[in-house]
Amino acid sequence: MVRRAVPATSAASSVTQPASPAGMPTDSPVAAFAALGDETRWAVLQALAEAGSTAGSTASSAVDLTDGAGSGGAGPGAAGTGAAASGLTASALAARLPVTRQAIAKHLAVLEAAGLVESQTVGRERRYRALGAELTALGRRLERIGDAWEARLGRIASIAEHLEHLEHLERPEQLERG
Repeated sequence: MVRRAVPATSAASSVTQPASPAGMPTDSPVAAFAALGDETRWAVLQALAEAGSTAGSTASSAVDLTDGAGSGGAGPGAAGTGAAASGLTASALAARLPVTRQAIAKHLAVLEAAGLVESQTVGRERRYRALGAELTALGRRLERIGDAWEARLGRIASIAEHLEHLEHLERPEQLERG
């Protein structure tokens, strides 16, 4: 596998930790959404989730990030290694993704700071796993926001229909010709 080096300027801007605005509540999802806004971090998180689901992890530690399409396995080199049972190292992730281990480590730090990944030191290795419960909570939060907007749009549609009906009652002959 051939890996391309990324120029320092673009790597630094794409791997910086998301900052939360001053005065933002501590339970704000802004940092998590900012972390998820990077394609490489999304791929890292997906690889961790696939490894967790392949190892038979509980729903709280792994999550399907494939929009219902299925995970399709953990990728090359995962079967029989035992690496997935307690998470993956940055080196194992780098073997699965077209990104250097150093870049993976930086992306993992951002994901961990956002509360989407946790790490555990096992001997001389640092292993990472996706926190499915946190992703599920983010999904539920987005669903509640979507439901609230649907309700608002429903009320607006109802008001518009009512106004149209009133207008029709006030000027029926004008509307029928029109």
